[in-house]
Formats: sequence, structure tokens, C-alpha cells
Amino acid sequence: MDAAPDSRTGLLDAAEVLFAGRGFRSTTIKAIAAAAGVNTALLYYYFPDKQGLYRTVLERAFGGLITEGEGRLAAASDPEEAVRAFIALQSAYFGRHPHRPHLFVRELIDHGAEYAAGQLTRLAATLFRRLCDVIERGQAAGQFRADLDARRAAISVVSQVAWMQVARPAIGIFIGAGPGGPSARWTDEFADHAAEFALFALRATDAPPPRPAPRRPVRTSR
Repeated sequence: MDAAPDSRTGLLDAAEVLFAGRGFRSTTIKAIAAAAGVNTALLYYYFPDKQGLYRTVLERAFGGLITEGEGRLAAASDPEEAVRAFIALQSAYFGRHPHRPHLFVRELIDHGAEYAAGQLTRLAATLFRRLCDVIERGQAAGQFRADLDARRAAISVVSQVAWMQVARPAIGIFIGAGPGGPSARWTDEFADHAAEFALFALRATDAPPPRPAPRRPVRTSR
């Protein structure tokens, strides 16, 4: 069977949307193939079964976040700059891939991370460990509070943007934007707020004055 070069990507894209919206059990091979505009035989050309496709969807989603995140943190030499870079990464990544936060949450709720355990272990050993290292480096330099547990602090840093992305409909209602969620501009501004909020909690009381936060280009609302 001759397959178009982008057929596999189209199947992964369609599966990601359906798995995030309906969950693994309620998503059928037929529905995925129809959403991708191909026949089911082509799906089996690329993937052994629905479970194999689901694992590949998770690998792509987690792998993209890890690859981008490691690059951003490696490029930031100052601990405060690195925390800002990490939060900016989260916001930008989920902004480009809005179904992935829901995909992650469904996997945790429906399967207890059974299918994503390997990817989460990889995430813990790479991006999460790097964020902990950033916090520990800030503590060693006297920039961040020495009394904080770096792992708990890292989880707190991660949680703000992650929760905001998952709870977009509720947050939209909270701020008067409706269940469609906040605008792109509001989301960008929240990422800036989350960075400053995290850094305020992390900073040592006798740390030198913080560097001014970089200005973000203004995005128009969706």
C-alpha cells in the first residue's frame, strides 16, 4: 500500500483530538480514520491497533514538550530567567496544542497513567529534574529561599499554567469571557503573571533586586 507522507501525521492529529475529547474507550478506529479522511486499512498500515496508536499519540505529546522544554531551560543561564522560560514554554506549547492538556488529564483519570508511565518517567528525569536543578541553583546562589523543597516548588511552578489550560471553560466564566475560555492575549498575560507569582514565592528576602521581566509582544484576542 502506498501511503501519502502526511497520512500518519493526519491520523495522529485526528486521534489526539478524539482521544482528548472522548477518551480512549469511546474513540473507535472507524471514527479516527473518518476524522483523518482515510480508510481504516491505512490506519493499520501505520499502527498495530488502537492501543498502539494511543501510545504513539502520548509519546508525541510528551516528547514534544520535553524536547522544547529542555532547549529553553538550557538556553537560560540565570535561575529567574529559566523559571520564566519554563512557564512561557508551557503557555506557548499548550497554546499550539490545545488538546494535549485534556489528553494528559484523561490519561491520568481514565487509566491512572498506565499508558503514559514511561513518558512520565522520562519527563521526571528530564524536564522536571531540570526545573528542580534550576531552583536548587537559585538557592545555592542566594536568589531563592533555602527553606523550600525544590521538588514541591517545581510542582507549584508547573501547576499554574497546567491548571489554567485544563480549566479554560471555567476560567472563561470566572472572568466574564464565557465557556469558550480566555482570549489569546489574556492567556499570554496570565503566563507573565504566573511567572512573577512563582518568582515572588521563590525569592529570598535578602536577594538582590530582580531583573525586569522581558516585554512580551502583544497578541490580538481570538
